[in-house]
Amino acid sequence: MSGSIAIPVRQRLLDAIRREFSPFRFAAEMLARAAQKTPRAARNWLSGSNAPDAEALIELMASCNSIADEVNALVEERRRAREGEKCPGSR
Repeated sequence: MSGSIAIPVRQRLLDAIRREFSPFRFAAEMLARAAQKTPRAARNWLSGSNAPDAEALIELMASCNSIADEVNALVEERRRAREGEKCPGSR
């Protein structure tokens, strides 16, 4: 995947995290608990300086339907863009 695609995906993910958790007084602590990571990592996600790793993202998706919905929407967009292409390993 090219870098031009990865930037909007990262931003959309971070925006979804912010929408879900920023309204709360203890947002970083709540986010950290949901992702099973440290509050410092969560603060970095909320500020946009870092994005969650795959393990944290899976935990967030399992904990929060709105984040799971955003990730699934991104996947569906990619599938529609590739219409009919299969994974190279599936051929």
